[in-house]
Amino acid sequence: MVDVIIDFLAERKAAWLKAKLKTDMDETAQQDLHVEANDKFSLATWLPDAAKRVTQLSMVSHPSKFSHPSAKTSAIIAQCSTANDGYLRTGNINYALDVFGNAAAMDVYKFLSLTLTDGRTVLTHIENDSDVIKPILTINTATYDELKQGFISIKQEDTSTKTDRLIKQVYFPVEQNYHLLSILTPSGLLTKIKTSLDAMRFSEPTKEAKAHKKDNKFHPTGFEDLLNLTVTAYGGTQPQNVSVLNSQNAGRAYLLPSTPPTLQKRDIRLPTYDFFKNCLWRGQFKESFDSLHKLMSLDINNVSIKDGINNIIKFIIDQVLEKAFAIRAYNIGWSSSEHYKQLPLAQRIWLDDMHLEQRANQELWLEVVSRSFAGWIVHSYEASVEHLHNKKILSSTESSHIRQFIEEAISQDKEFF
Repeated sequence: MVDVIIDFLAERKAAWLKAKLKTDMDETAQQDLHVEANDKFSLATWLPDAAKRVTQLSMVSHPSKFSHPSAKTSAIIAQCSTANDGYLRTGNINYALDVFGNAAAMDVYKFLSLTLTDGRTVLTHIENDSDVIKPILTINTATYDELKQGFISIKQEDTSTKTDRLIKQVYFPVEQNYHLLSILTPSGLLTKIKTSLDAMRFSEPTKEAKAHKKDNKFHPTGFEDLLNLTVTAYGGTQPQNVSVLNSQNAGRAYLLPSTPPTLQKRDIRLPTYDFFKNCLWRGQFKESFDSLHKLMSLDINNVSIKDGINNIIKFIIDQVLEKAFAIRAYNIGWSSSEHYKQLPLAQRIWLDDMHLEQRANQELWLEVVSRSFAGWIVHSYEASVEHLHNKKILSSTESSHIRQFIEEAISQDKEFF
C-alpha cells in the first residue's frame, strides 16, 4: 500500500524538478536541485510540512466560493437525513465532500484522497488509526499523533456561524418572523449530477446507439438523454480558486430544468358543490332562451307553439346532458376526492360512473336531479329575459308545465341519466 504514496511523492518531485531545472544550468546546480528535491519530497520532510499546510484547507459540503470567489463563510459539512420525498437534495444522494482554501495547498488534499489497495483513502486510514497507515506516518521528524491531528483538521467541525455579504441571501418566513438564509451550493451534488449525465450522454454505448440513429439503423437498446440542460461556469479561468471539485469539473456544472410543468387545458369543469351552478354558464344558452322567450311572449296558443316551446326546452336539455356526459367520461371516481365532498350525493351518482350500480337500482337520485334541472331552466330563463322591456315572468302554471315536461323528458331519456 505504501507504493501508492511513494508514487504520489515521486510525481510531485518530478513536477517540481521540471519547473526548476533549466537547460543552461551546469551539472553541479542540477545535482544540487536533485538533492534538494530528494529531501523536500521525502516522507520525513514532506509529511510534517503537509500537516502544517493542511490548516489552509477545509472540507465542506457547501463551499461559499461558488457564490463569489471572495466570499468567506463557516466551513459547513451538512448532516441531512434521508427521506423518500422525491427531492434531489443533500441527504438523499451520497457524494464526496469538497475542499476549498489555498490552491497552493491542494497537493495535501490529493495526498489525503489517495486510495490505497483496500479501497479506503489515506484520510480514512488516519481517522481509523489503521495498522496500515501508522508505519508510514512514523518518522523521526514528527510524531504520529502530531501528523494525525494536523491532517484530520481538514475535516474539523466548524461551530461558527459566519456568513458574508457576497453570499446570496433570502428572507424565509418562520411564524411571525423571518430567518435570513445564506444560499450555498452543494458542489458534491453538482459533481454527482454531472458525472451521471456525462455517463448517460457520452458513454461508449451511447455513442454507438447515436451512430446507429444517425445512420437510420436499428439498435437493440437505444440510448437515454436529458434535454433542456443549461451549462454554467464557476471560477472563470481559475476554477481551482473555487474548490477542488469545481477544478476537477473544469468549472462546469449542469442546471436541470426547473420550469413548471406544462399542464393540458381541461375542457370541462368539474362541479364542487352544484353541477348547475358550477358547470353551466347561462350565456352559452342565450340563443335558446331568446327563442324560447319569443314563443312564450306570443298571444297565440296552439299546438305548433307548444311543440316549438317543447322542442327548445328539449334542445336545452340535450345541451346540458352533453356537458354531464363529458364529466362522466373524465375519470371514474373523480367525485371521491376531498375537493368534491360538498357535491350532493344525487349529483355524484348522476355524474360519476363509480356509482353505476346506485344509478341503475335507485330512483331517489333521479327525482332530486330532475327537480334541480327544472328549477335551473326556469330560473335561467327568467334571468336571461330580465333586461328586456317585454320581459315575461313565468306564471306558476307555465313553470309547472316546464317542470313537468323536463321530468317527462328525463324519464323518457332515463338511460342517458
